[in-house]
Amino acid sequence: MTAPRNLTDIMIYSRYSCRLWITLCTLLLCATLVEAGDWDITPRILVSEVFSDNVNLDDEDKEYDMMTEVTPGISIHGEGARIRADLDYQMQNTFFLRESDGNGTFHQLNANGTAELTRNFFFVDGESTVGQAVIDANDTTSTGNLNNGGNRTDFYTYRLSPYILPHFGNIANGDLRYTYSSVNYDEGASDSEQYRIDAGLVSGRFWGPLSWSGEYHNDELRRDSTSDTKFEGASGNARYLINNHFSLVAQGGYEHNEFESSSQDNDNENGTYWAVGVLWQPSRFYSLEALTGNNLTTVTASLYPTQRTSLVVNYSDMEVGRSPGEVWTGSFRHYTRHTNWDASYTEETTTTQELLLEEGGVAILGIDPITGVVNDNPQPGDLIVQVPFGPVTSLSDEVVERKRASGSVGLHTGKTGLLFTVFNEKRRFLSSQTEEETNGFSGSANRRLASRTNAIVTGSWQRRTDEDNSERDFWFIETRLSRQIRPRLNGNVFYRFSREESDGSQSGYDENRVGATITAFF
Repeated sequence: MTAPRNLTDIMIYSRYSCRLWITLCTLLLCATLVEAGDWDITPRILVSEVFSDNVNLDDEDKEYDMMTEVTPGISIHGEGARIRADLDYQMQNTFFLRESDGNGTFHQLNANGTAELTRNFFFVDGESTVGQAVIDANDTTSTGNLNNGGNRTDFYTYRLSPYILPHFGNIANGDLRYTYSSVNYDEGASDSEQYRIDAGLVSGRFWGPLSWSGEYHNDELRRDSTSDTKFEGASGNARYLINNHFSLVAQGGYEHNEFESSSQDNDNENGTYWAVGVLWQPSRFYSLEALTGNNLTTVTASLYPTQRTSLVVNYSDMEVGRSPGEVWTGSFRHYTRHTNWDASYTEETTTTQELLLEEGGVAILGIDPITGVVNDNPQPGDLIVQVPFGPVTSLSDEVVERKRASGSVGLHTGKTGLLFTVFNEKRRFLSSQTEEETNGFSGSANRRLASRTNAIVTGSWQRRTDEDNSERDFWFIETRLSRQIRPRLNGNVFYRFSREESDGSQSGYDENRVGATITAFF
């Protein structure tokens, strides 16, 4: 995050800082009330020199420059009997040799923790993120701050969630949670505050062959410069076991949602629903559940051919709710000794602010250069990287229908690590009724050349298609040679080629970049 530039920025930053420090102090105070546990604190500093032949990311205004980056950071991981906390913060300072107007300071933070204030009953979750995001996906985009391309804004999120887990003997177990969240952008989208209540109750052994559950949620999102949203609902489920293979099942509830939309399809999103059906589970390897009734039909097929493989697919046709109509979801997972396979498909109605809270925006990670395994607590020997989540999309204040399919496969052996991911995401904005689609894939290959030397090749491609079929592509490929010079000192050199091109009126660019980086851990 750049330094605050005006009174409004200062006030927003001050409110965010106050909330963050309250949360951190609360978690640290909890730590003093429980066993000491294990705390791993690792300061670091990264220094790099980078040459770019197109620092403005504009072929019509092509300029070269040499950039210096000095980024101190700290990683904290703590875990005790009744507390867990993870924090990674870094302050990226950029200095341009020729274009000093590009000099800046950018803050990046990922912090989260859970404290158990009363054993097995009262808990507090807290989390926060700070980073930078693309404002307009139709304009020049980049994956970092070492350029003068602009089109990026600072964001910061904060969430505090106290909750209790009451137990009623063998009759039922409950949970009651209150969550306050805030999302702030310097520009590009409305600031927001979220107030959410969740309550649930699950049956215990007392009920024998009958099992049941119920839940309620009330989620209000208040936004500064656009309409507020409210999503409220309650649901209940019951299952009666007839024998080892058959159960009777029932589901019901109501939905009351308020959000801005110009679509006639959403006139009937509020109301009640119910459905009854059966669950058939002839063996542990597969099962089928089907229900139908008023305003709801749903079918779920589950397949577990081995203990390492799972496939679950759900179809739902619900005439009320946040996403009325036909909705599909699915997940696949398979792993072996050297491979991991994952795939998923989801459909949801959400907002830019909620997605940032759920996905975090940017992760500061340590990547094992051999296996590609992600370490949330970067350590000596890891590559320190900023990884953006999801596709490059524009910030928006509209409520969005989002359909996303993604998959990944990873391979790791003694000296080699491979990772490949692919995704497709479709968005429909409910106020403007515009649509966009983004397809993409990324891949990386890591190879150990010597005991402390690794070669890494990474690449990524994304294509964004607007409603008028205008296409915009962004891709890059990078080669990197990494060396662990000493146990707590890493160095690497790299070359990277990036390209953005469009068949519309927006200009594109080519950029070649070479650099060297030293990272020291303390």
